[in-house]
Amino acid sequence: MFLAAFLAILIGLPAPVFGQQPPPPQLAPANTPAPAIESLKILVLQGQNAINSIPDGIATMPVVEVHDENDQPLEGADVVFELPATGAGGTFPGGQFTQSVKTNLQGQAGVTFTMNPMPGRFVIKVTASLRNRTGHTTITQTNALEPAKVSSGGGHRIKWWKLAIIAGVAGAVVGIVVATRGGSSSNTITLTPGTPTFGTP
Repeated sequence: MFLAAFLAILIGLPAPVFGQQPPPPQLAPANTPAPAIESLKILVLQGQNAINSIPDGIATMPVVEVHDENDQPLEGADVVFELPATGAGGTFPGGQFTQSVKTNLQGQAGVTFTMNPMPGRFVIKVTASLRNRTGHTTITQTNALEPAKVSSGGGHRIKWWKLAIIAGVAGAVVGIVVATRGGSSSNTITLTPGTPTFGTP
């Protein structure tokens, strides 16, 4: 050991320090999240190319359906709708520009928003995610100064979609609101404990 140190001094190298351990290698953090995989498909059911009437204050509700890698509806996915912060558009409840909801059993999610008085086209950004899977799409709408026309906006041709399922405690009434595509009418199916009854209010 002493001979090695003496030789190192003679040739101008730093003398080795005996008994000193080399520093441990740097390891990556164990909790590093896996990168998101763009594998979810988002279908626009309602709101694409819709015309919102500024005089009537009527805005078309954007509705989407999220599918997994096997093209099956995905329940419980987080869906974020984002309105533009400036220009034509609107706001979600609470004056927010983003709104997050979860998909229902049919993989569907929708949000309502209040349009602003500025005319013009705008884009609603839609992001769906579940664990490390994600998907993106956009919905284009227009705020117009003319009165509203009977139109729900373009999208996939689906006969109807379930807007909401309201479930109460045991023994409570369960209501399913079904909105008819392409029109403004809606029916309510009422289910009560015991013998079920179906009616239109």
